[in-house]
Amino acid sequence: MAIGDSDVAEAEVAHDDEFPAAVEALRTRRSGHNFDADAELDDETLEALIRDAALAPSSYNLQPWEFVAVQDDDRLDEVVDLAYGQEHVREAGTAILVVGHTEPETADRVFDEWVEAGRFDEETGEQVKEQTVAGYQSEQAGRDYAIRNASLAAQNLLLSAHARGLTATPMTGFDFEGMAEFLGLPEDKVPVLLVAVGPSGGAEPDRLPRRGVDEILHRETY
Repeated sequence: MAIGDSDVAEAEVAHDDEFPAAVEALRTRRSGHNFDADAELDDETLEALIRDAALAPSSYNLQPWEFVAVQDDDRLDEVVDLAYGQEHVREAGTAILVVGHTEPETADRVFDEWVEAGRFDEETGEQVKEQTVAGYQSEQAGRDYAIRNASLAAQNLLLSAHARGLTATPMTGFDFEGMAEFLGLPEDKVPVLLVAVGPSGGAEPDRLPRRGVDEILHRETY
């Protein structure tokens, strides 16, 4: 039996949860496709979503992400084409491409901040920075770095949208190279996820079943 939104919302929250609203948000968030095509996402809300996304954890606080928002109708038509005709992108009214850095370009600034905050002395900070930068020299390591960190930011964005009563859905079903070219991404930046976000158009279908904890939790070894 599929688990509906009401079932998840009414799931028991442990008595010692410090932030029960956050737990409820995690359990009730949906990747929706029903948007109110007549409503718009205002600039203040868009900036709030990005501000929340940027609070995600990242390797050594390097924050290797960017966000490209598309709201112009003609440009959204192009995004829909690049997303293989997914019309809900246009209906949402806002498409946000989550972008990852393949190179640790913020390292100098960030490690200076570590030192200024007293987390490292200058010598240790320089050593850790060099080790961190060296860890992303290969093409594969750079892509992994981009995708892992930017995906954390994308999840923050989705939860922020849900907390604000918006509908949002992440997509990887799009032309990655075409999207990068259309939005003018530099060569060292990679598209990670496309998020359609906007005011909700109403109820969504029941949630499909999720695998249970007994099936997916492994203890001590796989």
